[in-house]
Amino acid sequence: MEIRNCKRCNRLFQYNGIKYCASCLMELDEMYKKVRDYLYEHPDATIIEVSEATGVEEKIILEFLREGRLELKEPSAVLTCERCGKPITMGRMCKECLVVLERDLKKGFNESARKVSDLKPDSRRIHVADYIIKKRDRE
Repeated sequence: MEIRNCKRCNRLFQYNGIKYCASCLMELDEMYKKVRDYLYEHPDATIIEVSEATGVEEKIILEFLREGRLELKEPSAVLTCERCGKPITMGRMCKECLVVLERDLKKGFNESARKVSDLKPDSRRIHVADYIIKKRDRE
């Protein structure tokens, strides 16, 4: 069981892969709903307009964009790729950088799989299954 501090309220909580405690997560979901509903009614609103109308901080709206929960109509300098700095509409990286990242991950995965398959059983070592079989045969 891992315990961490909430990134928003700094309270201790049991970490489950999400950086917020349960109460802050519920508050953020409510904020998201406010922003989403406002954008349905005002699709051309800017981040500043949405923030002023809903009372949700701009940095939280930007976090929704980075998480992919919201998407800009056109790339903006407000939201840029973390790898190359190119303006994007949502997420953390542009499509080109995501392709490069995926290719590199696949390459690394294939190399590690190849290294494992190149391993040969060492006759000087006793493997657990071999040990159990030999022990059973002796009895």
